[in-house]
Amino acid sequence: MPPHAIGFYGRWWQLEDWLREVVYVELRAKHGEGWTNHLEGHAPKRVASDEANAYMASADAGELLAYADVSDLFRLIEDQWELFSPLLPPRRRWEGTSDELRELRNRNAHCRRPHRDDLARIEQTLRDLEAGAWRFYSSYLDTRAVHKSRDPVARAWLGRQHETAARLLDHAERQYDVRFRLGYSVRPWATAPDANAISGSEGVLWHARWVIGGRDLNVAELWTEVARCPPVCELLVHLLVDMGSVTATFAAVDDPANIADAIGDIFDDVLTTSRPSVLRVPIESPEEWANRWTRGAEHLPRRVQVNSPLTLVDPLLPGAFSIFAADS
Repeated sequence: MPPHAIGFYGRWWQLEDWLREVVYVELRAKHGEGWTNHLEGHAPKRVASDEANAYMASADAGELLAYADVSDLFRLIEDQWELFSPLLPPRRRWEGTSDELRELRNRNAHCRRPHRDDLARIEQTLRDLEAGAWRFYSSYLDTRAVHKSRDPVARAWLGRQHETAARLLDHAERQYDVRFRLGYSVRPWATAPDANAISGSEGVLWHARWVIGGRDLNVAELWTEVARCPPVCELLVHLLVDMGSVTATFAAVDDPANIADAIGDIFDDVLTTSRPSVLRVPIESPEEWANRWTRGAEHLPRRVQVNSPLTLVDPLLPGAFSIFAADS
């Protein structure tokens, strides 16, 4: 197989994987649970037909955007340009680039030998997208803390008006050394809401975060518990698992009462699946500790993010590393 064809495929994977993540996040932030109503193409039918392959399903089984044609992605981006323009080059340049990339991708997908410049062209595209990729991730993770607020989700959890909040907040901190934090982030195309009226705001994501001290947690076990409640899974945008913390994100346009309930369900799941850390002799390496948290993560759906830019990017350190690593 021509080395350039392998290289091009790897770079195309990076590009298309990122575009699918971008489309998912921006549509969720805009439309909430109804985001799938704004997809076109054959993806829903393909998901349904692939249920026959459940015996050999991949981690992406059931993920709607994993079944979308790239032409559908490009069309959707152009049709809802206002959501994606802060992350991409100017529209005329993007349309020209995407048109050229489709031709290169078709050549590779149909096993035609690449032109000697194909790999260089897509690597240049990734370099052009680097700044937008950083803005995508850093704006997602640039959270604003919520303290006193009349917003219904804030009242439910910070004001302890939700039954689970009243039951768990002090208990979790005292018995489990697990602390709860609530914040929100704003997508680049959206306007920051009043702190008393976050719920119902388009382009805003709630961040429910659990800081876990002195305990271990395995992400696969946590997801098994979370997935037992389909309504929670439908509301959840991402479950971000870092060493020592878990964050669940939700679209603020969705029903605030349902979001408050989902936070409570995940809170219970975090406490149920976490365990006291055991001092091991000899002292284990950081890699061994991290492995206990991440074991099995490769088999989880895309919404569960571990060791990805959504858990590694620091909004205060823009450009600390390259998202695509496509430098010459």
